[in-house]
Amino acid sequence: MKYTVVLIALFVAAGTISPQPPAKPISTATPNVRSLQTPAEMTAWDTLKKGLAETDAAHRKTAIAAIGTIGPNSEAVQLVAEGLKDKNTEVRLTAANTLGEMGSPEAIPDLKTALDDNPQVSFIAAKALWNLGDQSGREIFQQVLEGERKDAPSKIHSAIKKKLTPGQMALMGAEGAGSLLGPGSIAITAIHEAVKDTKGDAGAPGRAEAAGILAKDQDAYALTLLEWALDDHNWAVRLAVAKALGDCGNQNTITKLSPLLNDDRHAVRYMAAASMIKLSGKEISAARRPLPTGQSGSQTSQP
Repeated sequence: MKYTVVLIALFVAAGTISPQPPAKPISTATPNVRSLQTPAEMTAWDTLKKGLAETDAAHRKTAIAAIGTIGPNSEAVQLVAEGLKDKNTEVRLTAANTLGEMGSPEAIPDLKTALDDNPQVSFIAAKALWNLGDQSGREIFQQVLEGERKDAPSKIHSAIKKKLTPGQMALMGAEGAGSLLGPGSIAITAIHEAVKDTKGDAGAPGRAEAAGILAKDQDAYALTLLEWALDDHNWAVRLAVAKALGDCGNQNTITKLSPLLNDDRHAVRYMAAASMIKLSGKEISAARRPLPTGQSGSQTSQP
């Protein structure tokens, strides 16, 4: 009888305890989701890598600028960082500037090495480091600001190890003003160069500008219109549209960008490839995004 009473008490106590949700299952998915690339994404990466390997420096510059639009993706950062070793100064400048705007601390070691490059590249590398929260290039800015004056406070002039000529300092300032256009300047140079080559198409600059504006429009028709404009007869507009779709497109947009990988303009090919990769990354981010409180992964009807 005594044991019966104890058992009854235990059952009653158990009934008063609120049921707990099942433990979250341990994911067995591979941690490196980015290695599971779709065929379209792999083709896009191949297009960009071919651009980086081109003998024409203009190809390498536009490929780097396009890769920069992908953002702080590790593979993208590594590819752009390789551009800091390019034999062409303009390519190295593009790489340094792009790394500063990609926002990845992973680029800091490579940019520190670039501080020993020529004056133009070292200035841009120092600025890029500063954007990433590293002040290794402080001495460069001090020297540019000091110029040729010998009365700098705290004897900065005598403390600077590597003296530059007035001409070199002027070049550094020019590069700083011309290359660093602020946030969002990645690939803008390539687009501006394309717009210059309108050859009688007076409406091309306006269409390219409109593409950038519509990329920020939440209206569904804006996306429809941009995807439609991918076959614009002017390559400057196609370039601008491809870049815009990297910002506002979705998974279905990737298929519509794919034909541009065969465009006759290399800048368009590289920008389309970068936008395809960027959109693939957005899909993964959305899949990882936690559901609002109170919702589960599958919806079931409640009585």
